[in-house]
Amino acid sequence: MRRIYYRFPQRVDLSFAMGMPFNETLKYIAGLNNEESTKTTGKELVKVKTKVEIAVDRATFGEITPDFLRPGVITEAVDLRVSVLALALRGGGKVPIANDIFYLRLSDQQSRTDIDIAKEGRGEGLDALDMKNLLLGAPK
Repeated sequence: MRRIYYRFPQRVDLSFAMGMPFNETLKYIAGLNNEESTKTTGKELVKVKTKVEIAVDRATFGEITPDFLRPGVITEAVDLRVSVLALALRGGGKVPIANDIFYLRLSDQQSRTDIDIAKEGRGEGLDALDMKNLLLGAPK
């Protein structure tokens, strides 16, 4: 069964193929949910939080449950919404500096998975290439 978001952007920013089967790719990306990392940008320490949601029905997104990740439950294609929140860790506390939202469409291509990335809005912060690097595990 496909899980498609009917308002997925018509224009995608980046398309690439991930060399893993569809179910493995879905589990891998779902594993990024609630992941936190820190990095240094200039003289500032930045904490990055990632949240991954799945298309529940054609109009909304919701939490990814273990039921969705069982083989055969989702086939052909799935849409995900990935939120990346960046917080600057300053002396007084945490200051939000970016909250980027990306839409991902995973399409089953037998031995590989095609991924389309579209960013919501045009503001500063991460872009589609940064999201690809995050998905592939490359350091930012």
